[in-house]
Amino acid sequence: MFSLKDYSLIGNSRASALVSRYGSIDWCCLPEFHSPALFAAILDQAKGGHFAILPVEEYESFQQYIPGTNVLQTIFKTTSGELTLTDAFVALTEEEKKLSLFPDHEILRILKCTGRVEVKMQFEPTLFYGKWRPTVINNKKMGIKFSSKENAYVLQSNLDEGIFEVTKNKAVATFELKEGEEVIFSFSCSTQSPAIIPEVPTTGSYRMAQTIRFWETWSGRCTYEGVYKDQVIRSALVLKLLTHAPSGSIIAAPTTSLPEETGGERNWDYRYCWLRDASFTVRALLKLGYELEAQAYMNWILHATQLTQPRLQIVYSVYGQAKLKEEQLPWLSGFNNSVPVRIGNGAYNQYQLDVYGEVLDAFFSYSNIIETFDHETRKFLLGLANVICELWDVPDNGIWEMRSSPQHHTHSKVMAWVGLDRLIKLVAKYGWETAHLQKYETTKSAIEAQVNERGYSRELQCYTSTLDGTNIDASSLVFSLVKFCKASSEEMTSTVKQIQQRLSKNKLIFRYRGADDGVSGGEGCFGICNFWLVENLAKSGNIEEAIDIFETVLKTASATGLLSEEVEPATGELLGNYPQGFTHIGLINAALSINEAQKKETA
Repeated sequence: MFSLKDYSLIGNSRASALVSRYGSIDWCCLPEFHSPALFAAILDQAKGGHFAILPVEEYESFQQYIPGTNVLQTIFKTTSGELTLTDAFVALTEEEKKLSLFPDHEILRILKCTGRVEVKMQFEPTLFYGKWRPTVINNKKMGIKFSSKENAYVLQSNLDEGIFEVTKNKAVATFELKEGEEVIFSFSCSTQSPAIIPEVPTTGSYRMAQTIRFWETWSGRCTYEGVYKDQVIRSALVLKLLTHAPSGSIIAAPTTSLPEETGGERNWDYRYCWLRDASFTVRALLKLGYELEAQAYMNWILHATQLTQPRLQIVYSVYGQAKLKEEQLPWLSGFNNSVPVRIGNGAYNQYQLDVYGEVLDAFFSYSNIIETFDHETRKFLLGLANVICELWDVPDNGIWEMRSSPQHHTHSKVMAWVGLDRLIKLVAKYGWETAHLQKYETTKSAIEAQVNERGYSRELQCYTSTLDGTNIDASSLVFSLVKFCKASSEEMTSTVKQIQQRLSKNKLIFRYRGADDGVSGGEGCFGICNFWLVENLAKSGNIEEAIDIFETVLKTASATGLLSEEVEPATGELLGNYPQGFTHIGLINAALSINEAQKKETA
């Protein structure tokens, strides 16, 4: 059985790779997050392809990030010596890029040795998620090359070229490293002709140093100085890796089809951008001082939704593509034999009412750092409010993208209320003229009355998943966070108690249980729901309990501090796509809430 905790992420805010503690890149899509994978061994060890560097003899290994960076170190300890493998996508400032020609992407892998260690390198790329194997050509001093369509890929090293054994579809090498010696591997991708091949022997180490400096500078911009600062900065660095720099979008996760239950079929492609994340994402970025990233994200929302305005989809590609056709890859055996393996995501054609509220809430938060919105943005926001007024009482698929029939989800109604509440506040703040203000206020009141009358069960003493329903749902924990009610209110404290009693296992909570969501099989406890619980406890004064649950979740993280979408409560094993941006956003906001609560307590 393979464990997600054995992997850590590297990237350059356009593409990324998962590197195992066994020295193998087992997942990498180039040239974009959503491009077909070149290395996909995480989904099929035999067919997926990988790029491995590791000792020949038996070893123990562990991983760590260089503090404040997304530069990864894998340390191998053998009986004869110690090997440090430093991995990173090269990341340069715009000024540095102007000084020399540079390929679209470069992964640097640098080996340093203490003692004496024999090393083996295995380079086995594939095309289209392992369906085909490219012809690998040894161009001697120009590197080992293969191509696909307009993309050219080159593997270089400062090793003697004769050390490589290159066959039709792979390259291997075995060599010995002695005390103080350094070996550099460079894997680059160029999407334009002619291909740019980076110089390796004399400048590779310099580019690694530039990359370390790039990340240290970025993380140094974080203005947060409260509790759990290290975990907050690591989560911010994860979000930066999931940010698509050319567009400003933020993907949910860099992977596809990592199962929510081992052996199950809840395997989805998360290499896209969900609007439901908007309000929590903007809140986190702004509170950490990353205003430029928040601005880029808001601009992406405006761009991505142009073709569907005033209606919103729940998910788009990084470039705003609206159709994300879902299909299966039957030739892959899946992570720990969990099939099907899917690419694309059919949720794009679902109707989710809540996204309107989440987008309007994000723009409301964003308004705190800008003077005004332009005419087109104002028109867009008013259009969203009009759609809410038109559709608020129509059943939808809900925040969890239920693939069963649409229902009247309580969370969706609350987020519709949030959307109108924030729009009304924006109208007042900027003095906008609109003939529909009375409609917005009337509809907002109607939604609030409906939720209070039909979305809260006096018998169960909690908010319910659906209007007039009997099931409970962890999405109710959001209600106080978006100020529909107070965390200390009788309704919210009772709901928190019921969620902990009925949805909890080993202090971790499921998002729901026993509901017909249109998909067979089970799932683990949902990452961000636990952080929503932490926020509610902190805001209602239960700080010690909030800290206890927060640290319970932290214990499930990988050694390098990464969290996935879900976790198996009995074993602590990570489940679902990894690392998951939504979970790390939850961690940031939960830490902020604990910090704020502690300050109030000691004030």
